[in-house]
Amino acid sequence: MLKIDLKGAVAVIKQEKARLVAVQAPEGLKPRLASIMEEIEEKSGARAFAFLDPCFGACDAADERAKALGADLLLHFGHSQLLAKHALQTIYLPLRHGLDEKKLAVLAEKAGRLLKEKGIERAALCGTVQFLPFLPALKKMLEKNKIAAFVGKGKNTLNGQVLGCNYSAVKSVERKAGAVLFLGDGLFHPLGISFCTEKPVFLLDPLQGEAKMLAGERGLFLRKRIAAIELAKQANSVAVWASSKRGQRRMRLALQLKKKAEAAGKKALVFVSDFINPDYLLGVQADAIVCTACPRIALDDSASYKKPVLNPSEFLIALGEKKLEEYCFEELLGE
Repeated sequence: MLKIDLKGAVAVIKQEKARLVAVQAPEGLKPRLASIMEEIEEKSGARAFAFLDPCFGACDAADERAKALGADLLLHFGHSQLLAKHALQTIYLPLRHGLDEKKLAVLAEKAGRLLKEKGIERAALCGTVQFLPFLPALKKMLEKNKIAAFVGKGKNTLNGQVLGCNYSAVKSVERKAGAVLFLGDGLFHPLGISFCTEKPVFLLDPLQGEAKMLAGERGLFLRKRIAAIELAKQANSVAVWASSKRGQRRMRLALQLKKKAEAAGKKALVFVSDFINPDYLLGVQADAIVCTACPRIALDDSASYKKPVLNPSEFLIALGEKKLEEYCFEELLGE
């Protein structure tokens, strides 16, 4: 269960004497938006409004839009700060999962057993923002089990935090470790980690209570990406798609990729939108798409597109400017 604590936010609203407060939250929190705004208005005395546009990360902070609408302050739920500067004061409220200490201990025991079976005695710890508060406890539990554990500091992230576009926290301590332990759910982040380090990656899923080593999933994922790369090699025309979201603006890169595509004999045009939606491509004639926005679009949402969708680094492989052995997740480290 995700925990929401508005006490700190209400205190800042009162302190800053904000009269109009903007609220931005990820899709999964929309059913709770009404109660959040009601509590803000009731306890702070300010008025509140919420953005309904999809928000998938701190790279999409709505501070510029909130200021244009007359807001005095923005509350951004679900993510930690990524952007260095804001158009108006922005308070980040990362959501935290409730995790029973006994369940964490069982998970740590399973992880320790797996590591010892592989002869590994040193591990780097990381996780998504919802589970970061549990990394110190996990570290102590592993160390009691004779496993040295390290939590790295990345660029524009909290200690141990990994994003789909930022694995710098892992890279900062990988030399000390024989493996990487990811605390969180899903395969996307562990896959990203596996392409940024040569160390084995273990997934510790607090929701399922499972601990396992990432193995065949990496090869299956890479085969799918190779198929998209091969299709892009054969493409005669390419749509280079850029985003106007603050943390994803890579227009210079989009223009560079257009130039490289044309040098390789392909037709290329640059398109821009704020939200990246496959329906926006209706009527656009292109054999392949290169997306310079969020890396997860090409990797997680490719099935939603009728044409192959590549990230910039994958497109460079298709053009022969990078080797397949250099494959990695695209990184946007923030400002």
